[in-house]
Amino acid sequence: MTMFASSIYLDSSCVGKPNAITMGSDPTCDDKTHNGTCVEEKTYFFSSKCIEDPFDYAAEVYASTKFVVQEKYNKSGCQDLMETDAFPASGSCVQVGLTDSYMFTVSLNDTTGAVNITEYKGDTCTEKTYFFTIAASGKNVSTQDEAVCVNGIYKLYSSYSLADTSASASDTGSSASSGVSVNVSDDSDSALKVTSSSSSSGSDIEAASGGSGIGTGAIAGIVVAVIVVVLFALGFLWYRRRSNARADSDGDKHDGGYASVSSPKTGQSSNSPGTVDFSSSVGMGPQSLAALWDDEIIATSRIPREKVLVQQLLNRGGYGEVFYGLYNGQRVALKMLLPEFRKSIKHVNDFLDEVRLLALLEHPRIVHFVGVAWDSLSDLCAVLEYMEGGDLRALLASYEAQGHELGFDRTKVTIALHVAHALTYLHSLDPPVLHRDLKSKNILLTSDLEAKLTDFGISRERVDKTMTAGVGTSLWMAPEVMMGERYDDKADIFSFGVVLSELDLHTLPYAHAKESSNSGRKTPDTAILQMVALGKIRVEFSPQALDSMVVLASACVALNPEDRPTAAEALYHLQTILRD
Repeated sequence: MTMFASSIYLDSSCVGKPNAITMGSDPTCDDKTHNGTCVEEKTYFFSSKCIEDPFDYAAEVYASTKFVVQEKYNKSGCQDLMETDAFPASGSCVQVGLTDSYMFTVSLNDTTGAVNITEYKGDTCTEKTYFFTIAASGKNVSTQDEAVCVNGIYKLYSSYSLADTSASASDTGSSASSGVSVNVSDDSDSALKVTSSSSSSGSDIEAASGGSGIGTGAIAGIVVAVIVVVLFALGFLWYRRRSNARADSDGDKHDGGYASVSSPKTGQSSNSPGTVDFSSSVGMGPQSLAALWDDEIIATSRIPREKVLVQQLLNRGGYGEVFYGLYNGQRVALKMLLPEFRKSIKHVNDFLDEVRLLALLEHPRIVHFVGVAWDSLSDLCAVLEYMEGGDLRALLASYEAQGHELGFDRTKVTIALHVAHALTYLHSLDPPVLHRDLKSKNILLTSDLEAKLTDFGISRERVDKTMTAGVGTSLWMAPEVMMGERYDDKADIFSFGVVLSELDLHTLPYAHAKESSNSGRKTPDTAILQMVALGKIRVEFSPQALDSMVVLASACVALNPEDRPTAAEALYHLQTILRD
């Protein structure tokens, strides 16, 4: 057995179909540790066992019912599988996740194919707290071997699309079997086409949206597409946040201190009134080299491409890659799109969005933008300052391995001070700029351990008080972002508080919570995130930590954003600590 499966239930019997299943790799899995015993964990119960294949197991557990399976990956581009989760697609008002504080219902509009998600506070399904609708468009479901990578880190499957393992969906009235693939057009007015490789309902079925006389097979096709859309809603409620998250892993290894390149991001523009967003509209932006010269920021930032020498690959992500190189004899970091995206106008525009922002930022605590070089539109290259000291995450990992003393010495407080300087600068701009992905891997160091912020691929200018949710990296993400609420610059402050805990303990955030499970098993990230969002757990600090630093960090991670200090207030506090 090479995998384990933890099935989560709401009653102490741990029988029947679970609310969710979390499955992950465990080469040492044995039946003594994972023996199926029902274990109590505060607000839920779970049992675990060793399995061979997550898809076979999900099909076995959810036999004769509809279900969805989600693969979550550590690295952008759906690389390095982290865990596999399965959810029932019941549509009933049920508790989701690991708390009894929230219930939800999922309903389907049979005419439009839209899914309505309603969240309720408490256990009576009467006090509505959240409502949203997801249209059944823009998603692609296919067989297990051909599933597309969604948002950089997810692959999605329905019980229909799992070849040879899916159970029949008896409540749809269809006898479709394995090998069904569904493609829903991005154009909401276009037809929904369902193609089945082995279905008793026939071969190709096309049903125009909103048309009359939809047959049983077409309805089944619509349901297939909807199940996948429901997964996104379930994911939001299950994790208590949903991320068009940065796609890199929380534990990646990065040579040269440059985080995985996960920009450009698609579908992450803010819709808040008055928000200034660098994102280009689809189909807009430079269509030729001549158009680049019409962009004043890009044109004035250009440097000769022939003077940029690419030498060594540092990291590759889902959309781009970072190289070590030389410019005019100086060491630099070179950020470029992956070859397969260099001819995509959308990806080029998104890449240029980040370049424009970098060109406008100028502060000693932000990685210096040297310029942008190109010989052709598909050969764009952002040239950045090279940081010899690597990233803060790598430094802290080395501290942990070496048994470095916990707490805050002058070096650690100085690193925190430098980050606070950068945040104060960003938040004081007009309009303010939110980093939105502050974490230890995005804090780079010089050889003297001076800190600078980097990776502004999902940063955005803002002029009002709110932004839309769904960006950032989970373990550093503020509760209001996890909860899908609107947020402001205080979200960066929460992430800063999490970084302060890292500086103290050297471990990844919430490591204490992962190890504290009564069962002896590590608590899944899904449970941790939900407890963070509900204020049930917070980052911890060592007994050796300075009281003044703990006071500051605790204020930064306050559940209520209004209780957190501003970046300027945090900066002043750190300056006072260093003086003392």
